[in-house]
Amino acid sequence: MFDSELSDGLNTNGYCVLRQVFDPETVTRFRALTQNHLEEMGKTRSQAHSFHLAGFHRFNAFCGMHSEIAQNQEIVEFLNSHYENAPHYAIGLSDITVNRSQHWHTDLLRGQYASFLGSVDPWSTSTAPCLKALLYLQDGKSLRIVPGSHLDPSPLDDDALEQLASSDTIKQLEIKAGDVVMMDIRALHRGSTDQEMNDPVLMTDPKILVSTVFGEISSPLSQAMQLGNTHRMIAWDRDFLCSKP
Repeated sequence: MFDSELSDGLNTNGYCVLRQVFDPETVTRFRALTQNHLEEMGKTRSQAHSFHLAGFHRFNAFCGMHSEIAQNQEIVEFLNSHYENAPHYAIGLSDITVNRSQHWHTDLLRGQYASFLGSVDPWSTSTAPCLKALLYLQDGKSLRIVPGSHLDPSPLDDDALEQLASSDTIKQLEIKAGDVVMMDIRALHRGSTDQEMNDPVLMTDPKILVSTVFGEISSPLSQAMQLGNTHRMIAWDRDFLCSKP
């Protein structure tokens, strides 16, 4: 039975945690799949053991994993309830990260891609938000988030967001392998620091995060995010995949 308090918590705080959505066997299988295909990923950080694949749902090795996440019963039930059964879909913003540090940010289009949100008010109460499902493939406490930050308009600029986070109350989440964090993409959050990702233990026991974003099909925000993200992925592929031997 779906717990409506989780949806209420997401509305209030910008996130909630669905516990033990994926069993240990599935987590182990997803970890092995990821580690067996590191050569297909890009390098976006200086650490030799750090990897990233944007739009992983597009690739043969990982499309099945994405389908398992997007079609998971608990995630589907949560989305159906949160969107009040309005038609919704995975908008194409998906990522696999391995030992990758992450500064303070929101998952809205930022920087040179912020212009795609020019005709949309992401904070309008009449616009259904996009929700990100983050699957953790190990225990950890790397995710920090500013509760309630999804409700206040924020800059679409990373430097400004970094300064904004320093003045806010921060919540550090404790996540277990197989848990899924459902997060409003407008929420201000960060992952591990560069220093944390320098731990040599991670070379043999990596931190792996898999995520994908959902939105209402009729939502102007979903449509703008999908379009802008398509352009962003083309540039990402060019910068991090096309030059691979």
